[in-house]
Amino acid sequence: MKNDYLILTEKETEFEAFKKALGGSTGVFNNHTFQLVHSQGHLLEFDEPENQVSPALKNKYKSWNLEDLSWNLNDFNWKKVPKRDKKTGKTFSYVLKLLKTIKEASKNAKAIVIATDTDYSTGEGELIAWEIINEIGWHGPVYREYHDDEGVDAIRKAMANLHDVSIQNKDGWYVKASVRNRWDFGSLPLTRAATTIARMNNFYVTAANQGRLKSVMLSLVFQRLEEIKHYVKKPYYEIKFKDDLGNTYSRIRTENDPNTGRYSELGQAKEKLKKYASQTTVIVDEKELRNQSPHTLIDLAKIDGILSKKGYPSKMIQDVYQELYQKGYLSYPRTEDQTITQDQFDELVKNRNDIAKLVGVDLNLLTHLTPRKKIVVKSATHGANRPGHKIPESLGSLKRFFSTPQEKQCALDIYELVAKSALAILGEDYQYNHFKAHLTNYPNFVCSYNQPVKIGYRKIYGTIPKMVKDPDTVAKSFIDKGVNPKPKIPNKDWVYKKLSSYKYSVGTAATQQSTMTTITDKESSSYLMTDKKGQLGLTKQGLLSALLARNTYIASPQVTIQLFQGMQAVGNFKLAPERLLATVNQVIQHDLPIMVENSKDIKNWIKPVPKKNPGNYVQLHYQGKVIQLKRTWGKHTFTNDELKVLEAGEKISFKYGRRKITGQLGPQKYHGKTYINFIADFGNKKG
Repeated sequence: MKNDYLILTEKETEFEAFKKALGGSTGVFNNHTFQLVHSQGHLLEFDEPENQVSPALKNKYKSWNLEDLSWNLNDFNWKKVPKRDKKTGKTFSYVLKLLKTIKEASKNAKAIVIATDTDYSTGEGELIAWEIINEIGWHGPVYREYHDDEGVDAIRKAMANLHDVSIQNKDGWYVKASVRNRWDFGSLPLTRAATTIARMNNFYVTAANQGRLKSVMLSLVFQRLEEIKHYVKKPYYEIKFKDDLGNTYSRIRTENDPNTGRYSELGQAKEKLKKYASQTTVIVDEKELRNQSPHTLIDLAKIDGILSKKGYPSKMIQDVYQELYQKGYLSYPRTEDQTITQDQFDELVKNRNDIAKLVGVDLNLLTHLTPRKKIVVKSATHGANRPGHKIPESLGSLKRFFSTPQEKQCALDIYELVAKSALAILGEDYQYNHFKAHLTNYPNFVCSYNQPVKIGYRKIYGTIPKMVKDPDTVAKSFIDKGVNPKPKIPNKDWVYKKLSSYKYSVGTAATQQSTMTTITDKESSSYLMTDKKGQLGLTKQGLLSALLARNTYIASPQVTIQLFQGMQAVGNFKLAPERLLATVNQVIQHDLPIMVENSKDIKNWIKPVPKKNPGNYVQLHYQGKVIQLKRTWGKHTFTNDELKVLEAGEKISFKYGRRKITGQLGPQKYHGKTYINFIADFGNKKG
């Protein structure tokens, strides 16, 4: 007899969580028989571009030449294949094994239940599942469960409320993820073009990476580093007043004239000071008692921005948080939510004392036990980042899941930061008096500040504001020396704040952190930024990518925001996928000529480091890539005409002693590495 459900989880840890929640890898839940299987993230990927098109177009889509990099996405069949090792080209054995296991299990099922991560912002979990469903040739019913976390209650609740998503192209999460996946694949010409342009200028790089979010990040850091590089210190002097309590009264300035009343020479300021009274009375315009409620809970980007200053790499923060989530101690890391549900709030209230004791928060501060409307809402996909359903017996006990001292400490710091952020919503409001005052004789000299009355939730964070007194009745004039501020070295916290400072955030916090992880990981092929305790710089490859991307759409925050919004609209069926995919060529057509133009002065920024090319070697193109070919083969020296024929991918023939040699360019292994060389056909007879 067939099982009612084949439940497909995203990875083995989720498999174990479902196994615990449902009582086994097979069994009965809610009157339905089931079997559990799992993936290991993405098991499939797009085939190479040249394998996605008709034979007549293979050479064009294999090419890295600029003239071939205007792709027509309608040429693609969007074929996916089991994931392969990039170095060897061979399919991973674990992938084939998992696909076989899932396919065999599906033969004994009436329906498949997608139980991958519920990634609302990206739909990635949906894409992982549907790739597998398509690959195994399943045509039966498909259901979706939406679990908030991997706790027993959350999984059981989700499995009791399945949704029919059998029509693949009406599953909004899949549609959104699929169009993003295709957009990124279709934009590969930008990386190929940037790489080709770099090599044309004797910059030999693995790839001059360009991408929706990474190019924006590179651009922000590049611009800030340039501001620092060209900063010129300019001291100035201005008249100010100060009362005996230390409150300073400064001239009102506007954006149109920010330097009003500032003098480059001390003598000018002294002359101007003579026109002001030595002191004047103060008039308080406003003293208003204000309240400030706790902010929304912390997200993954803020966690990364804060903890990177302690020297933790983004990848470590990502991996450690993920492990704590899988163990049940933290909630889902890649959530888009900044709010929580009533059930999640109730769980926090129930566990508040235990959590507070772990992270050293005074229990007497946790007195606001009614939900605030801006934080607690009716529904959320995962809920904001917060402590999980399991409470560690001690903070130090979290160390046992990690191997290195840095990872162990990172786990404690992440848990403490997330816990205090969550507990803060149980603290009372911060209360303060807001003062505004001006000078009687000089009303355009003003002062404003906040005077704490009750610290409230801010004491949970440990960010206690400075205590100040009411304004004094008299203020005295003086000359203040200032200097135009030097731009600060860009750090992760600054980048994340910049990305969130636009009207619409450039990507979700989780996407931002994931991209940061990739480009600051020294082991990644996309290692583009250096990271020293959160302070960012550009690697040579990162600088090259940033230089080529100046003034392009792919590096524009505004264009990137529009793309993210477009993908959301596709997922909500408010925009046809084809219309969004059409923007790929718009971006490429706009950016390619700009990259070529940008390349003209990159030698002014980076010293070229050409690939070693002894005089006996020539530079050729092979399948769109630049190669170095030895000019001589044995005792034969290739003529220029022969080299042109070889570069065109055709065979040449020449006399070699008493023989006639025929051959063409092709891959050849030497000491375990593959090179492109002249491959002779020794089957030919004497000429």
